[in-house]
Amino acid sequence: MAFLDNSGDIILDAVLTDLGRKRMAEGNFRITQFALGDDEIDYRIYNKNHPSGSAYYDLEILQTPVLEAFASSNANINYGLVSFGGNLNLLYMPNIKIWGNPKTVGVADGKQILRASGSVYYMSANTDTSTALVSAFDTDYGTGNGTFYYSSDDNANVILLETGIDSPGGFPPRTADLTNERDKIIAKGLADGNFDVHIDTNILTKVVGISNIVWDIKTDGTVETAISGLNAIDANISSDLGMANYAKATISGHRTRVRATTDGTTATSYSAINGPSGQMVAFTLEPNSNLKQSSADYAKYGKTGQDLFGDGNTYDYVDTTVYVVGKSSGVTAHVPVRVVRKVV
Repeated sequence: MAFLDNSGDIILDAVLTDLGRKRMAEGNFRITQFALGDDEIDYRIYNKNHPSGSAYYDLEILQTPVLEAFASSNANINYGLVSFGGNLNLLYMPNIKIWGNPKTVGVADGKQILRASGSVYYMSANTDTSTALVSAFDTDYGTGNGTFYYSSDDNANVILLETGIDSPGGFPPRTADLTNERDKIIAKGLADGNFDVHIDTNILTKVVGISNIVWDIKTDGTVETAISGLNAIDANISSDLGMANYAKATISGHRTRVRATTDGTTATSYSAINGPSGQMVAFTLEPNSNLKQSSADYAKYGKTGQDLFGDGNTYDYVDTTVYVVGKSSGVTAHVPVRVVRKVV
């Protein structure tokens, strides 16, 4: 891996993957799609106060070193360029955040909003593993002392994500009448009514979306939250991320109504976004049936017989990443998931 020197002429660096070289050798190589990204660029260095004038505002951005093209077949653009119908008046772009607020909120059917334990969401492969993890984490399905895991049992727990315009300074601010939500997100066509959830089909088979989310935080601090209704969807649509073995399922997003409150703190306790909140999306996952009883796929894709928690048990596990992409705004979240099976 190396950087390209782009301080002079703009150049195009293209490499072929193994599959591309194979097709070229066979005489049937043809480019049908391409994607552009700006993973390396930090737009905060755009300097509209440059002493030499407007021609130099973006000088540092243009001279930012960029990575050479990747030759691996599973290379992926994290921040792809998107178009919004030529709309040049967009002042703010939404973000998406995994809901990791210290305050947990109980939801319908025994589900709980989760935080990852460490840096990953734990997903039990079967009931025996769920029982062992409850003991290992000393918590009752997400209602304990701050360390949570996700169980794949029916009516268990959900992974919750929230979109909105997020900034360290909270600008534009959250408003009591939801004006900024309407003007900056909905009116600009940036409210994601649906999300694509991309999963590795060697590890996971279904995405279980949530059909109803009520998330209403009123100005006086009154809170109404509810999450209910499971809707299992097979991930049988080819993923457009360009990653081997990935497929996607499309699930619904739900509008939030997180208003600025008179006490100044209640809204913060129920939102991961520092600014106008937009949509929420929640889902559970179903592991591949091969991971429920046998160690074979754990040996192939992960590790077996590991002492993960020092609880007297050993576990097989495999790690995977779930990608959640907003259909309207293109916001993308990477959700790390670890499927765990207790060794009997």
